Amino acid sequence: MAPKKFNYLFAAAAALILLGAAWIPLQAEARRFVGVNQFCHTASYRRICTQMVNGASNWRDASNNAMLATLDLAKRLKDLVPILKPALSHLDPATVEEIMKTCDNDFYNVVDDLEVSLQAFKTNDIGAVAAHLSAALRTDCQEAMKSAGPDFPLNKYAGHLTRRVDNCLAVILQN
Repeated sequence: MAPKKFNYLFAAAAALILLGAAWIPLQAEARRFVGVNQFCHTASYRRICTQMVNGASNWRDASNNAMLATLDLAKRLKDLVPILKPALSHLDPATVEEIMKTCDNDFYNVVDDLEVSLQAFKTNDIGAVAAHLSAALRTDCQEAMKSAGPDFPLNKYAGHLTRRVDNCLAVILQN
């Protein structure tokens, strides 16, 4: 009879240890989302996304805020394209013109796709929003600027814009 009590005690202790071990990953998972807006849990760049949604407490506001924040950055980058030319003076003129044309076209289309996304969002056409946000994930300018050097400042901002568009898709597709 004594050995059976020992077995029950051992089984109970083992169960508690296993439950504790199963609980630890759940706590770690919960800590990953501390300070992250509820609409940014599926975003690839959660901290940036949380800033973008600007404290929104519902999906519509989070989606709208994210797209507006991204549009603002896209417009600022589009306005910076004309001042690229002097920074690229170390390259041959044909390469400079190609980069200028590519970047101007790229940022113009990103701004246009974001504006169309916002309009489609107002009419609840989520399919069109997702399609235009996907189209806004352009990297042609970044590719063209590789010849200017990997640390070229506009390249870093263009990468940040791509991360923001990716976050917009994560927020909008939660509906």
